[in-house]
Amino acid sequence: MIQIQATITGYGGRACSLFSAFDSDSKVLIVGAEVEYRTQRREGCIVLTNDPDIPRDGLFSDADLRGAIAAFFALKSGVAADGKRSRIAFSERAARSNPEQSIEKDGIDAGGPRFRVAEGVTCGQIAALATCLHALRADTVERTVKMAESFRFLTRGGILTI
Repeated sequence: MIQIQATITGYGGRACSLFSAFDSDSKVLIVGAEVEYRTQRREGCIVLTNDPDIPRDGLFSDADLRGAIAAFFALKSGVAADGKRSRIAFSERAARSNPEQSIEKDGIDAGGPRFRVAEGVTCGQIAALATCLHALRADTVERTVKMAESFRFLTRGGILTI
């Protein structure tokens, strides 16, 4: 389980922190709570922020926004490992951070899907997008590590069944 703290400033509404957890086994991101802005790291959390003055693990910038939106829609339309539920869920305490109402699909160009973001997009919604991007990247890294471990097992004479 990867715990994520996304602290975002400079967008609509008030600056805030969003706490989430990504379960790499079920492939589900649970967005747990939107709270007051905090610069301190909650123990065990990976910190994502757009504020360069905060100690962090990942810096989110406007250049990451397109990828973050794509990650949100990939999670929203994706199916969890159990084959029954969506790959993203918002708790009641984080419901207002759901960015779906602030993003509109705006066609496709040579670079892929285009999106239009509402002017009033909130810090919480941007925090959710940053969290989605990190969750998908973390999942990709974990799958790569598992694949490398399988190759190492094979090179040592192991047998894998498919």
